Amino acid sequence: MLKDERLKKILEMVQKENIVSISDMSKILGVTEMTIRRDLKILEEKGLIIRIHGGAKKKQEVSFVELSSNEKRVLHVEEKKYVAKLAGKLVQENDIIYIGPGTTNELVYDYITVSYAKVITNSMSVFLKFKDDSRFELILIGGKFRSRTDTFVGNFTNELLKKIRVKKAFIGVNGISNDHIMTANEEEALCQRIIMDNANEVYILCDSSKIGKQDFYSFYDLKDVTAVITDDKIDDTIKKEYENKVKIINE
Repeated sequence: MLKDERLKKILEMVQKENIVSISDMSKILGVTEMTIRRDLKILEEKGLIIRIHGGAKKKQEVSFVELSSNEKRVLHVEEKKYVAKLAGKLVQENDIIYIGPGTTNELVYDYITVSYAKVITNSMSVFLKFKDDSRFELILIGGKFRSRTDTFVGNFTNELLKKIRVKKAFIGVNGISNDHIMTANEEEALCQRIIMDNANEVYILCDSSKIGKQDFYSFYDLKDVTAVITDDKIDDTIKKEYENKVKIINE
């Protein structure tokens, strides 16, 4: 098989399967794994695929369309519940925690079992989940309201967040790509970054569909967070790749 034909076959396999291992490509195409590695390097340099540990994955198109909270709530519902349950288990008695905006974060309340915790948020949706539960001392950080995500942002919000220290911050994101944590709006990103810098522990809540996905604004380095909490549907190859960068919690 000629080199150009082999490159075309590899690209077709990755496009179809999303993720393909080097060993599988080697067996299917009848060439050595070293040859496949060289081919993958060429395809990545052309911007056609993304190399990962032990294989390659389909390159995701970057979308700059920000979905509303209502639109997001119907997506990956079971995966979000799974992530929220793992996050809820991390909340301990007398914790001071921040829960940021996000449709996964809204579900964390359902899985917190402590008798007391202080909860800070700039998300109206998160606030509404907690507001009638006497177990929680609840603080809503106000500011300029973004109706698309039910979130307060802007200078007033940021100035208040700068004065707050929390034990644990639970952060929702739109994507994790390589070493970058990403979201759709730079004002929300700045709020998140401020509180992440003021937290002892930072947990990224992210269903597996968002891992390897890019978005408009990169606001934090993956190496600087405590862990990424995701669901049990994450591909093993992708999990191994990201475990080299950060702790992954998915069970």
